[in-house]
Amino acid sequence: MTTERRVLIAPKEFSDKQLKRLQLPHPRNNELYSYYADTQSETLAEVVRVNMKGKRSWAGSNWVLSDGSLLMLTPIDPLFIYLSLITKISLTGDDEWRFVDIEAIGLETYENMDADSLRTFLSMKKSMEKALVTLCEVKQITDDVRVAKIDRGKTIAWLRRKCDASRLPKDFNIGANDTADDAELLEQTRTREMVLLISEYLPQYWMEQLMAEFGGFAKVHASEQMAAKRVKEAVFDAPETYTQGVAAPSLTDKPVKQEKPKTAREKQLEKAARNSKPITNFFKKKTA
Repeated sequence: MTTERRVLIAPKEFSDKQLKRLQLPHPRNNELYSYYADTQSETLAEVVRVNMKGKRSWAGSNWVLSDGSLLMLTPIDPLFIYLSLITKISLTGDDEWRFVDIEAIGLETYENMDADSLRTFLSMKKSMEKALVTLCEVKQITDDVRVAKIDRGKTIAWLRRKCDASRLPKDFNIGANDTADDAELLEQTRTREMVLLISEYLPQYWMEQLMAEFGGFAKVHASEQMAAKRVKEAVFDAPETYTQGVAAPSLTDKPVKQEKPKTAREKQLEKAARNSKPITNFFKKKTA
């Protein structure tokens, strides 16, 4: 594996001295993906790249990195990786599982994967033991050989705990607008959101098993269909009716000039003019 300089933002509990970059199959699609493992605390993190706008670079005391993107490490449960690895070699048919040699997981599963990365991952014994206890039925064949197969009951129980809707913020409410008045619908909506999030790290088989375990969220599905139907059947006014009954302003009309209120002096002069006699009254008419 080539060594290259990178700028990372990692959780504070990660040890920078024991941090190792790994290339492991993503549990969702089996494609190689970048992870970082802290071999001291046996924690695993996936890499999330944040592309910054514009041209950027990183500069240190004696180095410059042309790639100015930001890499963030977010913790991931190693059991998702183990579930994918063991499922691939242990599942033989619909809900039929065979025992497999734990030490041969990597050799049987991904012939073309990074062997060094796999050895580093499997060397984290605490994670392996936790995976075997949580997900598998284990048999000790000899002092040095153990075999295991997926225990569906254990795995489903673990996945259900992962989908606990209480992990979501209290004001988190995705779905139909009427969920607030229906406690069961609200709970199903929140739980389904957790299932969808967890499914990003599950093989297709376990995603389908998990959805079926929750009954396919029939009530949420029905609510969404009803909301979509209401939107489809809604009648909206045409744009040309928006201003009906409102007279349009005439472009030829001149603005009306508002007169200033008359002062007391002007009112007195106006009143005097109304009461005064015409000038002709001061002359007598001539008789013939």
